[in-house]
Amino acid sequence: MAGRLEGKVCIITGTSSGMGEETARVFAREGAKVVCCARRVEKGQKVVDEIVAEGGEAIFVKCDVCELEDLDNLVKTCVDTYGTVDVLIANAGTGGFFNIHEMDLEKDFYRLFNLFARSSWYLSKLVLPYMMEQKKGDIIFVLSTAAIEGCPQGSAYSGAKAAVDRLSKALAMAYGPYNIRSNTIMPGLITTELSTPGGVVERMQLPYIPLGRPGNVNEIANALLFLASDECRFCTGADLIIDGGNKAGLLYPIPKGSDLRTDA
Repeated sequence: MAGRLEGKVCIITGTSSGMGEETARVFAREGAKVVCCARRVEKGQKVVDEIVAEGGEAIFVKCDVCELEDLDNLVKTCVDTYGTVDVLIANAGTGGFFNIHEMDLEKDFYRLFNLFARSSWYLSKLVLPYMMEQKKGDIIFVLSTAAIEGCPQGSAYSGAKAAVDRLSKALAMAYGPYNIRSNTIMPGLITTELSTPGGVVERMQLPYIPLGRPGNVNEIANALLFLASDECRFCTGADLIIDGGNKAGLLYPIPKGSDLRTDA
């Protein structure tokens, strides 16, 4: 099926690599007008150039989501170029894992909360008036399964992601009457430049994934495509967990030589 986002204006943050890059490509192939943004100008512009070369429509805006002025400029550029905004994909982010007693309040805690929670709230504030005027819109936050679990050395990371999850629920409740939907996706282990094949994150998580493999960025992009499309209009305030079954239950290793069918 093609054209699932035909004519929709979509802002996607963090498009210079990984899930954001792939989502920008998939959305453009489905007919969206994609406003891409990232801090890394050369990589971000390269993605846009390749989308345009393939026949898609996209522009690039340099943006650090921790800077409110950059977010103002991102939404202004989008509206100046395309007249409105139909879809916001808040994807930009990075990892950040620290022992609480060793954390620096400014460099560690505030940085992660600004990166995830403040930027998501502020971007929502900026795009909502346009969505309210047209009586339709989609806001989708790319979170992590860390938002629903305790994460060792991830107090600020998990806390910031969880805060955005509650923000999404509040938006769904408050703006549903305007036909504006707010949802999240919660990826588990996904292969990106932050989680490389054979790296420590993969080695730590892989034994506890029932499907036995990491996810890939295309699987995330297609989940976002479904949530942003008109095929999914009755879904709001939801969390879509994409983790190969990791959060389906507790995966206890069976002791060697044991058999759960016969052991009392």
